[in-house]
Amino acid sequence: MSNNKKTITIFEMNRLRIRPVLNQVLKKENFSPNSDNQQKIISEILTRLANEEIMELSDNVIRYHIYQVMDTIPVIKLLGLKEKIFSKKRSNYDIRHKETIRLFLREYFELFFPELATKMNFKTVQFLDKELITLLGDSGQQRIADALIMINVSLNNTNEWILIHWEAQGMKNLEYNERMFHLFCGIYYQYRKRVLPIAMFIDPHQWRKPVSDSYSMKILNYTVVQNFSYQLIKLKQYDAEEFANVAPKNPLTWGYLPLTNFQKKNRPLIKAKAVNGILKTSINEKQKATLYSLIDTSLKLTNEEDRQYLDLIEQNNEYKEAKMYETIEEYLMEKAEKKGIEKGRQEGQSILLSQILKSGMMTVDQIVQITGAQYDYIQNIAEKVNKESVNYESLNI
Repeated sequence: MSNNKKTITIFEMNRLRIRPVLNQVLKKENFSPNSDNQQKIISEILTRLANEEIMELSDNVIRYHIYQVMDTIPVIKLLGLKEKIFSKKRSNYDIRHKETIRLFLREYFELFFPELATKMNFKTVQFLDKELITLLGDSGQQRIADALIMINVSLNNTNEWILIHWEAQGMKNLEYNERMFHLFCGIYYQYRKRVLPIAMFIDPHQWRKPVSDSYSMKILNYTVVQNFSYQLIKLKQYDAEEFANVAPKNPLTWGYLPLTNFQKKNRPLIKAKAVNGILKTSINEKQKATLYSLIDTSLKLTNEEDRQYLDLIEQNNEYKEAKMYETIEEYLMEKAEKKGIEKGRQEGQSILLSQILKSGMMTVDQIVQITGAQYDYIQNIAEKVNKESVNYESLNI
């Protein structure tokens, strides 16, 4: 008697695991590739996840990797696109993280590398991003979220210049250790100074299989690279409550809080704590605006979660700073609607901001804090308002 049972290979099982999640993404993004192209897209995804135990991955993790693959050249062509579309959305997020490290370099090292922070002379900081682009050339390894920093530190009672290679990484990559080694070699070869490589992973997932923070190489029994290591910071590995208690006076604690680990039901609470924290600890309006923008991008609430968040800050005096912030923001939105000004239109925004500045209700710094707009843009509007006031007064002399 013959056995008619069909054996399904692991590869086929993985394809079956990927397909329904991919279909959800394609439907959401309004893509309709034919059957052949869809199978090719699945193959590209499986290639990226070759080292993962795919059957154990959650839908969210698979969905995350699908979006990464959809911005690769082969899939762009399969979808009939002319350019990347999803990386553009991520680039704004990367820029916010880079702005944060520039503005809060001292606080960053005080939070994650407190011993080294005491040895660093932050007045000597030089950002060498242009030099990093020149160094890497067209290798394709330079990204928006890369930074090269030179700073003077005190080591063994001697002042010394060191380099810090910092990256914010938005996705898991099991070969990231090799990338960091490549970049370390290039930077050291160019500058011949000590290099501290740092990779901060900001992806929203818990890792079952960690990314290695070291790299080695052998040929037979001959050691080529014994043990290159870099500093790996995985924010999602930090418990939110513990993270908040480590350095509550550091504004970055609250800026990064939404990227730590907490229960899904606590998303409104985490935002309330984060917003309240940055408003209490930031020393100027630019810091507040930068971190608020980072929080708003890192933790996008649903309509229901947003309602819970507003109820929370309204009813709990502990979050009075956040309540005041949201009240002013709501006022600005209502004024814009009453004036019939379309949100996002620069002309309408200028009119509204001019009226607020004329009324004396808010200063330039306060508007920057609330809107997250560039300081120079608001200051330019303020100067025009002042000029108009002077001309008006001169006519009535």
